[in-house]
Amino acid sequence: MFELQYFLIGIIQGVTEFLPISSSGHLVIFAQLTNWEDQGLFTDIAVHFGTLFAVLIYLRKDIYYFLTNIFQLKVFEDQIIFKIILATLPAIVLGYFIYDYVSLYFRNIQLIALSSIVFAIILFFADRIKMENKSWNKITYKNALIVGLFQVLAFIPGASRAGVTITGARLLGYDRLNAARFSMILSIPIILASMTLSFIKIFNEEYIKINFYQSSFATIVSFITALLSIIFLMNFIKKFNFNFFIIYRVLLGILLLLFVQI
Repeated sequence: MFELQYFLIGIIQGVTEFLPISSSGHLVIFAQLTNWEDQGLFTDIAVHFGTLFAVLIYLRKDIYYFLTNIFQLKVFEDQIIFKIILATLPAIVLGYFIYDYVSLYFRNIQLIALSSIVFAIILFFADRIKMENKSWNKITYKNALIVGLFQVLAFIPGASRAGVTITGARLLGYDRLNAARFSMILSIPIILASMTLSFIKIFNEEYIKINFYQSSFATIVSFITALLSIIFLMNFIKKFNFNFFIIYRVLLGILLLLFVQI
């Protein structure tokens, strides 16, 4: 049962982190439906490390390009790194102040259900906007900031960080592939910030729950499932729109609303 818990946590984190369906929302649902003991901050860091490693592997060419620009002092040529920083700042700054408050008071199934439905509907209309010939690495400062402000909405449980950033990019006319790729690029500093915040909490706690074996297992599971999910998403949206994910989110929201009424 103990290993099953960590296996499922790894799968949920890996599958939902980069798909527009809310990873935190699914983890809250999982916790409330199973009543299993909380896995602790160390495991949270571990599964985030797995998803971070997966996106770094998938975006390895982009990461190499960023690092090359930095070491060759070419960051001022296309300025994409500065635009990524600008898009990341709103969520990091606001998250520093409100993350604990949101985690404590807003993580309930009813709110997750409602936000899942509402943000699915917004994505539905955003995905109907005509796709323009815009590349994510040529994004303007203005558009980067707009997508970054959309990312702030991810603090609402059930909204989905991937979902709201993709929605913001689609509203600006970026095609599905560029919207999803920019969303994944923005996930890297956000995951790093989340891990850093968890590390700080660990060092401030008197008792630290370190379950190295189980957390390592969850890390491997989250890495594999995250990488497979990214590959699936990028291949899927080459041929189809986001309706599959939209329908899933609406149905999930309805089922959760029915569940809380029982």
